[in-house]
Amino acid sequence: MAERLSTGFVDAVNTVGSVKSIMANGVISIYSGAQPTTADDAESGTLLMKLTLNSGAFTPGVATNGLNMDVSVAGVLAKAVAEVWSGVGLAAAGTGTTAGWFRWYDNNMVTGASTTARRVDGAIGTTTAYEMRMSNTTIVQDGPSTVSTFTYTTPKA
Repeated sequence: MAERLSTGFVDAVNTVGSVKSIMANGVISIYSGAQPTTADDAESGTLLMKLTLNSGAFTPGVATNGLNMDVSVAGVLAKAVAEVWSGVGLAAAGTGTTAGWFRWYDNNMVTGASTTARRVDGAIGTTTAYEMRMSNTTIVQDGPSTVSTFTYTTPKA
């Protein structure tokens, strides 16, 4: 699996500005199963958890409880150190469902198939071979999860 950028995300980077500003106050959804072929495709699998600031309620288009990145260092944006990114397993996770992939949405959180939505997809696993690394990929209903590190690297070549 690999990181996949939506057409809307790439267009925004080329015309609007930085990844940090484009994705400011965004949200990350964790799904079961295989990630879609492109980040322009509709979500696949089952929504297991939404990661927000302090597990707070997130409303698309509103900055409250959105996730932010710190400054870029050597092409790498990292999760804002002062923020606690966390979520709670949704009912669909049941007694335990394996997280397969994530979608990082901008603050508008446009879902479904779209070539204008700004989002990034990536695989989830327990090793550094994955875009999102979790100590345990099993999501359980009402079970909490906290993200210690999250980075986005802009390629140099």
